[in-house]
This record gives sequence, structure tokens and C-alpha cells, in this order.
Amino acid sequence: MDCLKCNCGCDNLNKEELKALMKVCEKVRDFVNSPTARAMFRRMFYPDEPDSYEPQPSGSRNHPVGKRPKPKAIKYLDCIEEAQMLLQAHDLGEEVVQEFAERIPDEELGNRLYDSTESNRNQVLQAIITEYGNLLFLNELYKRFELNLSKAYEGKVKIEKR
Repeated sequence: MDCLKCNCGCDNLNKEELKALMKVCEKVRDFVNSPTARAMFRRMFYPDEPDSYEPQPSGSRNHPVGKRPKPKAIKYLDCIEEAQMLLQAHDLGEEVVQEFAERIPDEELGNRLYDSTESNRNQVLQAIITEYGNLLFLNELYKRFELNLSKAYEGKVKIEKR
């Protein structure tokens, strides 16, 4: 009998790894700093979809209609990850910063970043990470993610007790 696999990857983790991941998800800052947790969250709610048409063995055709719209939580995660990437970059061009500033949903934060100088840019990027981390933490998808991890952990414990 085949079991359904979770698309986020939690079924590949043992119970100790799941417990550690659940602990990471208790605090926004820890979640934001965990590439594993962020990747699992993204895979759970916005998995990669093929960009190109692939013919079906039966000769039937897929009717691609484009990728579904990103949920707000994934947009928040995108802002967080891009701000982190810019924080780690050493020589940022003004053009790169301004392009990111234009994509930030919060107009005030976008304007602050757009008007930032090299001396205060890290502070503004950190504010973006904090703001969108808090919004993500309050989002319904994040709560579902924590619940799914908890269920996966309980399932591992039940399997082990048998």
C-alpha cells in the first residue's frame, strides 16, 4: 500500500528534526533565519509548478493557464528573503535597491528603502524583515503550517509507539 507523501517534505524528517522545526516556528525571528523552515513553508503552500507544456502519454494535452496567484504569506516570505539577500550583499547598486523598493507592498517601507543611503540601508532592510515577518506570523497559512508540523510530529510519535 502506498502512502500519500506531504509536499512540504516533513515526511522526510525524523521526530527530533520535526520537534526542532516546531520550536523554530514558535518565534518569528527563528523562522525567518531558518532556510529549512522557510523552504518547507513555501513548498507546502506554493509548490513549484512546471513552466512548460509536457505532452501526456495518452496524447491528451495540458491546458496551462499560468501559475496560480501567490498567497499573501508567500509574498511576505519573498520580501523577507530578498531583504535578507540584500543585507548580505556587500556592494549594492542603487538600481537593485530601488527595484526592490518598488516591489514592496507597504508604500512607506518602500519609500524609506528608496530614499535610504548606504549608512541607514541595513536598518531599513531589517525593518522590512521584521514587518513582513510579523505579518507572516499572523497569517492563517502560517498557523496551518504550524498545525501541519504538529500533526506530522504526532504521527511520527504514534508510529514509534506501535
